[in-house]
Amino acid sequence: MNAKVLIVDDQRDLLDLLSMALTQQGYIVRTAASGAEAIEAIAADKPDLILLDIMLGDISGIKLTTRWKNDAQTAHIPIILLTAKDSETDIIVGLSVGADDYITKPFSMPILLARMEAVLRRAYPESPAVQEILSAGPIRLFPAGRQAFVQGSPVDLTGAEFNLLQALIKAGGQVLSREELHGAMTPNSDQAGNVRVVDVHIASLRKKLGRARALLKTVHGQGYRLVV
Repeated sequence: MNAKVLIVDDQRDLLDLLSMALTQQGYIVRTAASGAEAIEAIAADKPDLILLDIMLGDISGIKLTTRWKNDAQTAHIPIILLTAKDSETDIIVGLSVGADDYITKPFSMPILLARMEAVLRRAYPESPAVQEILSAGPIRLFPAGRQAFVQGSPVDLTGAEFNLLQALIKAGGQVLSREELHGAMTPNSDQAGNVRVVDVHIASLRKKLGRARALLKTVHGQGYRLVV
């Protein structure tokens, strides 16, 4: 993704972890370890999304959210609150001042990424910064940039392998025949040739997917499917 994300949290370890994980996913990441740093960062360059801890040492995330949502220059920026608090009151207060979502620590990266994508799509439905994302379990594809990730780590796929994986994810768990996969693998060809070449590329794809290879199933006599 090309979306710019500002992470605001006074836990340095978490800042580093989130920064690395989101950068691997294609986000443009900046960090701030305090409310004051966050205010300066946003004044210098407005992000597309803010991940904001509620319990900051200098200014609470609730006060920052109120400030930004009441400023015409920043009101449009979606905010996801990150906090160890999980009471109903905290959730209500956070959302009532304008936060777009709320995630309780500790959280899993897949859940955070999914919530971020949902918020970004709602906030910028027509923006090129929010690219199409295809996913199946730990596998994530960014078709616009022809990028593939497994458990947050980039995977180097050939053009044919990327096309096969994209077709299988888009099939939503349905079985695709070798003929259908051959067509997806070589979309600009005349479709002639030995469809068994699909098996060769599938074997190579499985090796590159690591543990996620278990999602790629052979359906004997029919073709292949991906567990989604």
